[in-house]
Amino acid sequence: MKCIIVDDDPLSLLGLEKLCDRAEDLERAGSFANVETAVAFLEQEEEVNLIFLDIELPQVNGLSLLDKLTYLPQVIVVSGKTDFAFEAFEYAVTDYLKKPVALPRFLRAVEKARFLHRQNQDYKYFAREIYIRQEGKLVRLPFERILFFETVGDYVRIKTQDGTFLIHSTIKSIDDKIQDPRFLKVHRSYIVNLQHIIEIAESTLLIEQFQIPISRANRPVLINRLNIL
Repeated sequence: MKCIIVDDDPLSLLGLEKLCDRAEDLERAGSFANVETAVAFLEQEEEVNLIFLDIELPQVNGLSLLDKLTYLPQVIVVSGKTDFAFEAFEYAVTDYLKKPVALPRFLRAVEKARFLHRQNQDYKYFAREIYIRQEGKLVRLPFERILFFETVGDYVRIKTQDGTFLIHSTIKSIDDKIQDPRFLKVHRSYIVNLQHIIEIAESTLLIEQFQIPISRANRPVLINRLNIL
């Protein structure tokens, strides 16, 4: 699991970094002293699976970070007080650790997160839809209705049979998240639904009226995925 730490206390931050380094299969991607820098990192970085989060941060409640994200990683709250426990579990946090944190208790919390992460990965493998945030709501997009994903600057356009949606993400992040054999990255800017391809030329393919480029590196992978007579 890839994790980050958000804590404004330098000694506490250092202690959590050392604890993370003791945990098996836990990759520490960054440490931050406030919500703003953590959010900026999470918007640019590929998906993080786990956040170790202090609640008492400068000027803000640490839980406000979760309201700013387009996806919700697992969260283990690490706080010097238990006063915020009820509020934290309203956000469905994975665990709540009271400072100072002993290694055995830390490892139990990480193991709980690891178990939930595996369950989530198994579910994603068998999932047949994705949910995207649109105007404060989660909108369900069934895989069979999705035609392709396209990079548009810092965003990804999702073209479906029902319309077009724009989300703040990257093609790499989507390629990592969608565990379904019908989708294939055919170009650095495109992931297509193989079931909607009409025809394939040397360097392009056609889905409905949309002509999509195929990179030289991805063409052999595409051809190997097709049932060619």
